[in-house]
Amino acid sequence: MIRNLATSGAALALGAGALVLASAPAFAGTNGQQIRFYDQRGDVYSVFLYGTNQEGHTVAGCFNTPKTDNYIGGYWWKDDLSITWYPQSGCNGTAIEPSPETFTIPLSQSSDWYTIYDF
Repeated sequence: MIRNLATSGAALALGAGALVLASAPAFAGTNGQQIRFYDQRGDVYSVFLYGTNQEGHTVAGCFNTPKTDNYIGGYWWKDDLSITWYPQSGCNGTAIEPSPETFTIPLSQSSDWYTIYDF
């Protein structure tokens, strides 16, 4: 299920499995970034992302991260992005500390992908 949180008013009441789609695609690397999540620790099997999309709307989603190197494409993020790490797929289980963490995603860069590492 995918929807825009700005219109639902349910930003704080999101269930762990809820998904929200970043609206229309941005131009590559110029109005937000797609996320590449690199699991250095090897214990993160899903992530919950909460932040701002290329249109300035608050959006969120749960994404499974079954590999060490995970590309979360089709979603364009900018500014502050909150990430909560989970030990099971579907954003299930107790969040892994430190969680959530906030990363500042640049509006533009030379690549389409902004890499985030768990430490």
